[in-house]
Amino acid sequence: MRTLEEGVEHASECWANNLNCAESVLRGVCFAQSVELTDQARKMATPFGGGVGRSEDVCGALIGGVLAIGVSLGRTTPEEDRLAGYEAAGKLHKAFQARFGSTCCKVLNKSDFKTPEHRTRCGEYVGGATKLAIQILREG
Repeated sequence: MRTLEEGVEHASECWANNLNCAESVLRGVCFAQSVELTDQARKMATPFGGGVGRSEDVCGALIGGVLAIGVSLGRTTPEEDRLAGYEAAGKLHKAFQARFGSTCCKVLNKSDFKTPEHRTRCGEYVGGATKLAIQILREG
């Protein structure tokens, strides 16, 4: 397992290299947790950028964190426990809301996908969501 800081740094590098918010957080959290993602798993995060296909709904960085929680705590059969994943995702949602004041892309990003301010602003959400998700996963 890598450090929390290494996970946040990896997510930030992904963001700097033009991966979207959801892709960057998913990869950063999984990097910290030493979880190898398949190409299919990496691809699953792509449509969540911009608050789900740029609909500006739920923040893609938050969704990337929830996806990473699913990788770690999700289930593959109906008989397996789903509550651990639900609890961790709920904690992430609550912590993200408390830290940033909203979970809505439109509120957080101000309908701005084209300026340098967007890259700076959303980079903060990428780093923050990555850090929060890793902390929640490591709390157990």
